[in-house]
Amino acid sequence: MMWVMPPPYDAAALQRLATAVIQRRVDLGHNKIDVARAAELQINTYSKIEDAKPVRLTTYGKVEAVLGWAPGSCIHILDGAAAATLIERDEAGTISPVRAEDLAKDVGDAVQNAAIAVGDDLSAAQIRALKQRAVEEVMQRWKERGIEQD
Repeated sequence: MMWVMPPPYDAAALQRLATAVIQRRVDLGHNKIDVARAAELQINTYSKIEDAKPVRLTTYGKVEAVLGWAPGSCIHILDGAAAATLIERDEAGTISPVRAEDLAKDVGDAVQNAAIAVGDDLSAAQIRALKQRAVEEVMQRWKERGIEQD
């Protein structure tokens, strides 16, 4: 088996990941040992992540699974993403690695594109208002259903 190290990341990127991992661990009510054991890692290896030190890609993958993050989330955070993508299960057990804010952007863009395509008499300001209203409506519905929004 070949061990692959991620490309080098600066201290700020590693610290951003460490902060996100610690916050998620705390949100889940776990301690470091809980996460390390569940990920089948030595505590020293897991601690490197929380200490803002680089680890192998496979290590990030093991931690993502325990934290309920979509595969690749650690690298996305290291590359500048503000947050990890959570894997959510609905009542049927379907997994959705979609973040609410990503879906809201997609909904807004779809509404905007549809308005442009069919609304010959809509002004740019009206299209922007329609887009904003659609996103607000979706976000309100998610809030009512208890879907987390970052």
